Amino acid sequence: MASIQLRNQLTATDKVIPTPDLLDGSATTRAKDYILEVELVNQPISIGLFKDAGTGYDPYVQVFQIPKGSKGTNVADTGILIAQDNNNGGVSGGNSKITPDTIVPIQPPPTGLGGTTRVPITPTFPTGLTSLKSAPGVDYVVRVTSFDTLPSNSQPFTLQVSTPSGNVALKDTVTGATLDQQGNIIGGGSGDPLTGNLPVRRFFDKVAGGHFYTTDPTEKNDRLNNPTRYQSEGDEFKAPGDGNAKVQRFLNTASGTYFFTNKPGEITFVRTLPQFRDQGEVFNSYSTAVPGAIPIYRFTNLARERENSQNITHFFTASAEQRRAVQGRSDFRDEGVAFYALPA
Repeated sequence: MASIQLRNQLTATDKVIPTPDLLDGSATTRAKDYILEVELVNQPISIGLFKDAGTGYDPYVQVFQIPKGSKGTNVADTGILIAQDNNNGGVSGGNSKITPDTIVPIQPPPTGLGGTTRVPITPTFPTGLTSLKSAPGVDYVVRVTSFDTLPSNSQPFTLQVSTPSGNVALKDTVTGATLDQQGNIIGGGSGDPLTGNLPVRRFFDKVAGGHFYTTDPTEKNDRLNNPTRYQSEGDEFKAPGDGNAKVQRFLNTASGTYFFTNKPGEITFVRTLPQFRDQGEVFNSYSTAVPGAIPIYRFTNLARERENSQNITHFFTASAEQRRAVQGRSDFRDEGVAFYALPA
């Protein structure tokens, strides 16, 4: 049997969708999407979605069929909904499970039931599809969500997918890269984000007024699904799998911005500043200009510091053109090369 298990959380920054409960009117909830790739054709697919004990939400799983190789933030919305389940047809608030031949969507109750009873009915499949089995020329999107509006705090879940034979993989919807059990992109034969040459995406946070850099697919998706706050500025550079210096990330709790450095002295010093929270090592870099590497330049935003001395905010760029433009501004201080990486 081929099987994969992934643990993650539904968070406040996830994709916002209408609740599957059609009785909720305009109510919304949040969702995480994963591309499901099944190696062999005509394999029965089993999917289980389980919440942690003590969490207060009603897990709901949906499956969309998409053309093979498709990807994108909203790829599920371009596909066909072929299966969904709430409570495995059982008690309200229970876990969800889709088996190859027993798929129980929940629909509004018939007239006269007072609008409170949810009735399981036989699903409607696309032409020629009578059960959840892998078909040629397609992939699937598994959507993890809740039947009702989620509580505001993060809600952990475990997603399990299996087929009798072959291989199955869960993939990032944006990059199409395979994910490990924590939802991180697998690089260099490992799910560790510190291995493999991984693209570093840059986002501008319109609320905090600073930039955020990440290789993590969950962090990328969280921000791509929140365009009101975050503007994606593309891949800035690649973190080298063979880098000799790990980049440490700090959150400035005073400003909501982030600081990145691979320099041991800076790491030690920033840890002494009360407004900074150490978030650990996030990707690899080089400490010197090895062949093929490019410099990543760093600037301090002086305007933010004038507002509040604790609002220490930095800008990083791999672009020589952007560097020249920022050097011409009086509200930024050039701090030279922060570290070295690979071109995007």
